[in-house]
Amino acid sequence: MNEFREQWLKNREEADLELFEKIKNVSKPDIFDLWRLSEDRFIEWRKLNDFPVLLNHFDKTLILFKEWKEANKLTNEIIIANGEITPFLEHKRLSKKNKTLFLTKQSWDNKERTFVGYGKLEGERKETEATYKFELLQTFTSYLDWLKSKGKHQEILYINSRSAPKHEMERVWIHADVYAPTTDFELLKMGGIEVPVNGFGILYRGKKIEFANLCGLKFKGNINFGEEGNLSCSYCACDNWEAEDFNMPMLDLDHCTLSNFTLVNSKLQQWTFYDCHVSGDLISSKLYNVKIFGGSFNPVMQGCTLSQTHIKLDPTIPDGNFYGYKTFKKIYQSQGDDDIARFYFIRENEFMRKRMKGWNYITKSLSYYYWEYGRKPHRIIYLSLAVIVLFGLIYWLSSDLISANTNNKNFNLGDSLYFSTITFTTLGYGDFSPVGWLKMLSALEAFLGVINMGFLIAGYSNNKY
Repeated sequence: MNEFREQWLKNREEADLELFEKIKNVSKPDIFDLWRLSEDRFIEWRKLNDFPVLLNHFDKTLILFKEWKEANKLTNEIIIANGEITPFLEHKRLSKKNKTLFLTKQSWDNKERTFVGYGKLEGERKETEATYKFELLQTFTSYLDWLKSKGKHQEILYINSRSAPKHEMERVWIHADVYAPTTDFELLKMGGIEVPVNGFGILYRGKKIEFANLCGLKFKGNINFGEEGNLSCSYCACDNWEAEDFNMPMLDLDHCTLSNFTLVNSKLQQWTFYDCHVSGDLISSKLYNVKIFGGSFNPVMQGCTLSQTHIKLDPTIPDGNFYGYKTFKKIYQSQGDDDIARFYFIRENEFMRKRMKGWNYITKSLSYYYWEYGRKPHRIIYLSLAVIVLFGLIYWLSSDLISANTNNKNFNLGDSLYFSTITFTTLGYGDFSPVGWLKMLSALEAFLGVINMGFLIAGYSNNKY
C-alpha cells in the first residue's frame, strides 16, 4: 500500500469516527450525516439508538414475539448485537422443510462479528490474507417460520400512518395504533434527498439499511459502488422514488414497499426485488438480469425492454404477480422471445387456476394437464396414442364381442389396435363391428378421437400470442 492511499484511509477513518462521536447520542440526526457514516458505524449508531426502540415496539405489537424469543432462547440484546434484524424475522428463503438457522460468530485479526447462516459453520478457514475462525453460538427458527408453525401470520412492515406523503418531509410509522399513539414506531428517515455520490459517481457510503423511511429518494446519472459496498434495503418504505437517465447496478430490495416508482430512460441492472410491492411508471427503460421473487411487481411499463429478467417463485412468500406475468408476456412477445412469452402465459393461467374453486378449478386443471393451456399441443398426440392402445387392449380382451365382416374370423392383438385406430380416427372401414356393450365403448372412443383431433388442429394453428 503506497503512503498516499494509507494517509487517505487514515483521514477517512478519522473523519468517520469524528462524525460518529458527534451524532452517536442524537436520536434524529441530519439525514446526510447518516448517509456519510460508514456501514459499520451506521450499524453501531442504530444499535445505540433506534434498534432497541424497534425491538421494544415489536414486544408490544407483534403476535407472540416475546414467546418466540423465549422458545428460541433469544433476547433483544442478542438480536441487536448481530447488527442485522431481518434474518431473525423473515422466513428461511427457498426452504420448505428445514427451517433451522445458525447464529455464528466469526473472528479474525482481533475482530469479530456474528451473523445468521443457513448451514452449520465451525472451525477455521484460511483465505489469502487472514485466517477466519467460526463458532456456532446457537440454532433457532425465524419469527415468521415459528409463527407459521403455530398457525398464525404477522405482517412485519405494516404501514398505516404517514405525514406529508409524496413530500420530501414525509414521515412513516409502522403498526401505529390510533388509540395508543405511544406504541407506534417511526421509521428512520433517510429519504427525501438525492442519493449522495462522490465526485467519481460512486455511491458515497454503501450500507445495509433496515426499517427506514427512504421515501422520495432521487436517482440520476450513473451511480456505481466502490470498496465500501452497495446499497441494500430490507423492510423499508421506498415509495415515490424518482429516477431519470439513471444506471445503478446490483441493488437489493427485500420486503420493501416501492409504490409510485418513476423510472425514465434508465437501466436497472442486476437488481433483486424480494417480496416487494412495486407500482408506478417505468418508461423507455431497460431491465437487465433483474430478479423478482414473490411480492407484487405491477408497474405500468411503456417502451421498456427486458433481458434475462424474470419473476421467480419462492415457496416461503406469497406470489401476487398476476399483472407482472401479463406484462412480461406482452413485452417478451413484442421482442420476439416466444418461448419466454409462452412461459409467462402459462404462469398467468396457473396463477388464476390456483385461486379457483369448484368446477372452474376442475376445467382449468384439465386444460393445464391436457395441453398446458394450448401451448403444448404435442401432448395430445401422446394422449391419443395412449387412448388407442388402452381401448385396443379392451377390444382384444373382449374379442368375442367383435364381429368380423371379412373371411378372416380371427381377432388378434394387431387387429384390436387396428380397430381401435380406425374407431378413434372415425375412419370405420366396416371390416370389424362391435357387438353389445362394446358399441357404447367404441362410440366413446370415436367421441374422444373427434375432440382430440379438433384440439390438436386448434393448438398448432394458434400456438402464438
